[in-house]
Amino acid sequence: MKLALGPLLYYWPHQSVLDFYADMAEAPLDSVYLGETVCSRRHELRLDDWLEVGKVLAAAGKEVVISSQALIESESDLKTLRRIVGQHDFRVEANDMGAVRLLAEAGVDNWIAGPTLNIFNPVTLQLMIDSGATRWAVAPEMSGAALAEVRAALAKPIETEVFAYGRLPLAHSARCFTARHFNLQKDTCEFRCLSIMDGITLRTREGAPFLTLNGVQTQSARVHNLLGDLPAVHANAEVLRISPQGAHTRQIIELFRAALDGHRSPADALAASREWMVEEPCNGFWHGRAGVSSTSPPEPLSELPHTRSPHMPALPALPRPPLPSELLPRSLRQRIGERLATLRIPDFTVPAPVAKLVARLPQQPPTHVLTLALNLALDRILPRDTLEPLSGRHLQMRVLDAGLTLDFTLGERGFRRATPTAGAKPDLILSATTRDFMALALREEDPDTLFFSRRLRMEGDTDLGLLVKNTLDAVDWDTLKAKLLGRHG
Repeated sequence: MKLALGPLLYYWPHQSVLDFYADMAEAPLDSVYLGETVCSRRHELRLDDWLEVGKVLAAAGKEVVISSQALIESESDLKTLRRIVGQHDFRVEANDMGAVRLLAEAGVDNWIAGPTLNIFNPVTLQLMIDSGATRWAVAPEMSGAALAEVRAALAKPIETEVFAYGRLPLAHSARCFTARHFNLQKDTCEFRCLSIMDGITLRTREGAPFLTLNGVQTQSARVHNLLGDLPAVHANAEVLRISPQGAHTRQIIELFRAALDGHRSPADALAASREWMVEEPCNGFWHGRAGVSSTSPPEPLSELPHTRSPHMPALPALPRPPLPSELLPRSLRQRIGERLATLRIPDFTVPAPVAKLVARLPQQPPTHVLTLALNLALDRILPRDTLEPLSGRHLQMRVLDAGLTLDFTLGERGFRRATPTAGAKPDLILSATTRDFMALALREEDPDTLFFSRRLRMEGDTDLGLLVKNTLDAVDWDTLKAKLLGRHG
């Protein structure tokens, strides 16, 4: 029986993810699912990074599967989905019907029907098979008895994968519950779920664990654990899925492998797993009961067929661009920090003769400086997916007292200079004085104050203007300053 590691459902720091999969390369796994399935705003690793991780794991002998996002909400999400379908190195797990359609249209005939497709009857499953699916990941709410009935009704069998360990992924929403927990909006979430390794436990008024908040995903508080049910599971599935958790995932995998190999009984393995679990176990869904319930372990596991994974090399770290602070000497960073701590922008206006001169000069050099600064901030403090509506739109920044008019746009590779079209107005114009733009950048003034005092003016598409204002307002400037100066809390 095969062991598969499901996609990472949480938002971990870049290096933590790489370290985790370095460990998984040596774990007794047959398959590893990679990719972001929960929220497109999570981009510590992008698709190209996941594909590089997949190549190393594949070289280590693992079957690698790229999982698609469960909730597609934007054109950016669709672009990523099309790239997943278009790559030919790894199998694809389809987690929404858009992915199913694209795979079928592309003639792909070896994809995996993911658990969020919610397949509960043989007619729907046969439709997936006819569209090219060769493995079915069962929705975790499905009972073992219902699974047996669906498999028995098929004309030809399909490889079946059962969710065997992890907090149950119960639902996805267009709202981000983690952001709401911190009194933030989804589009200005400040990436608060980063480094919350196992989600946020939601408790009842009596203090009992009830649910787990994981961004737009709601999970169970208890951990679904089928170690004690392996004989019944083996009769109805060929693959077991283990969902990553913040710590001790390797130990859980090894317990499953030992039980499948007959080296430990299911009851013994289940008891041993309690030490490594983040919460109490449950297995109610498998038995057709409430998911939070738990039953006693069944009879000892009989000898099961299995495959062993060879020893794999460690996963190397992927290169990451340095922060600007890393390019400056430490002493210089300290001096800059001391100056910034007390710096206050005085009231001033660029002299009119200077402004007239600047207005006559080419605007390309200052525009290049602006786009370079924006691209340094993109993905670090300015979320690309939130700014997706700016893509292809003509944006203009007017520095009123300096005579500067900077035209730019957002493309696939980041911000770049835009060429104004004769007779056409920009989609959005941002106007302020030099002093006010500087005060905004140093957080001496917030966007709302400047906007409502009419010192920051926005003309054109009001939705784009509000998007820019809210994005600027959501930036954690104190954290940004600390990063730029190389200070770590």
